[in-house]
Amino acid sequence: MTAPATQRSRRWPRRVRRVGLAVAGVVAAWLALVIHPQPLFAFSAQRANVVLHARVPFPAQTAALLDDVVSRVARSPLYDARRPYHVFLCDSPALFALFNPWNSKVGGVTHVYFGGNAFLRPYSIERGRLIGPSGDDKPGERTLAYFIAHEVTHTMTGARVGRRGYHRLAAFQQEGYADYVAFARPVDFAAGREALARDAPEMDPRRSGLYRRYELMVAYLLEHRGMTVDQLLAGRIDPAPVLAALRE
Repeated sequence: MTAPATQRSRRWPRRVRRVGLAVAGVVAAWLALVIHPQPLFAFSAQRANVVLHARVPFPAQTAALLDDVVSRVARSPLYDARRPYHVFLCDSPALFALFNPWNSKVGGVTHVYFGGNAFLRPYSIERGRLIGPSGDDKPGERTLAYFIAHEVTHTMTGARVGRRGYHRLAAFQQEGYADYVAFARPVDFAAGREALARDAPEMDPRRSGLYRRYELMVAYLLEHRGMTVDQLLAGRIDPAPVLAALRE
């Protein structure tokens, strides 16, 4: 015997509420884990105020890695020696996907809006490399120290401008400044402008996954236009005039 239509109609709001409460509970649990993931990471290593967390003991090469990271981020005027910067090293793709479920193939993620903790995908401190989705080390100048410094710079930027200010920044400001700090080497303007002019793949973040174009734009504003870092991050800057100036 089926229930009357009025009874069935009353059940739907209850089911919707239950589903809503379940979803809210999952989201709340995830946010709590993102804000305080330390229980999952038994080991930590620290140099100055940069703190690495891992689920396995740290090897001897960790001290040199931390020295390298601190030397990179401390160059930025956003660096605050009083604030700890926490970076959590995930030793499996599944663990990294837990903290970055929407794009687990990237190198790292910083939850600027939820406490500022940074999370990196699988890694090798012994080789100083991040391990890509294919299982191979990420090659080139993007070392493990670079990736850590890049994510820490996102945390520093968010701490300086606030959540709302960070959200207003263009992608080239967020990612370009993080690369500008993390690479810790002079920007080759001649090579960058030539690559931009011929539309080289490495200058297109969508094709390459690299932020070289963004880094070039940030370096131009800081080094050629005389902007301070605070002026660079004071609000959204239209990227079109910056790119036009670099292509002249």
